Amino acid sequence: MREVSEEIKKLDKIQETEMLTGPYDIMAVARADKLMDITNTLIEEIRSIDKVEETTTNIFIEYE
Repeated sequence: MREVSEEIKKLDKIQETEMLTGPYDIMAVARADKLMDITNTLIEEIRSIDKVEETTTNIFIEYE
């Protein structure tokens, strides 16, 4: 789990990762100006990491 967390943390849009207990193992926080950039990071980069079996996405919308 630590290795996967470190790999995710290296990705361009990822600001931080945390290892969790419960139904999820890792939480990654990504930030981008466009939702498509986060979608690409998830689909093309995170899901292609060896040992990542499943992802769940929650979108946080920040209002200025």
